[in-house]
Amino acid sequence: MIKNYIKRIFRFVNSTMSKIHWQISGSDVFVGRRSKIVHGKLISFGDHVNIQPDCLIVAFPGNAKFKIGMGADIGRFSRIACKNKIIIEENVFTGPNVFICDFNHTYEDINIPIKAQGETVYSSGVKILKDTWIGTNAVIVGNVTIGKHCVIGANSFVNHDVPDYCVAVGSPAKVVKKFDFEKNTWVKINNKNIKD
Repeated sequence: MIKNYIKRIFRFVNSTMSKIHWQISGSDVFVGRRSKIVHGKLISFGDHVNIQPDCLIVAFPGNAKFKIGMGADIGRFSRIACKNKIIIEENVFTGPNVFICDFNHTYEDINIPIKAQGETVYSSGVKILKDTWIGTNAVIVGNVTIGKHCVIGANSFVNHDVPDYCVAVGSPAKVVKKFDFEKNTWVKINNKNIKD
């Protein structure tokens, strides 16, 4: 009982300090040790968000629309960078070392070093709908919407939309299961590409 009381006090102090230090919205937002939030005032945080230790969350100044919904949990060592739009809805949770980004490096001109060519910022950005689980080491980049109650497998690369109630795995990720509401069960999908 005393242990739980101490945990609640620690969480309250951490949440209060996070609001002041990182200039973040939302109540009961936990930011783990060694995590860094850059331009936190540009990010809309829902209540009860957990940012595990060693994460980097960045909203670049300009037109960034960045929202992390109520009850979301961002796994340890994850990186999220927003220049245009990233929406992570309520109760989304990620495993450790997940990378989510709405821009990428430009590389087309072979006479200019890639790092000097600038970036492509995706117009629609990334949207991860509620109750979705993103597995360890997943990478999500581009104009991507991941539907409600999805599972993205560990080590997957997602650069296309994933429909609601699907399991997607691989590089590039492909849907391998979908919930069948008539049968009330998950059914296997054979080699169906996400963009189909």
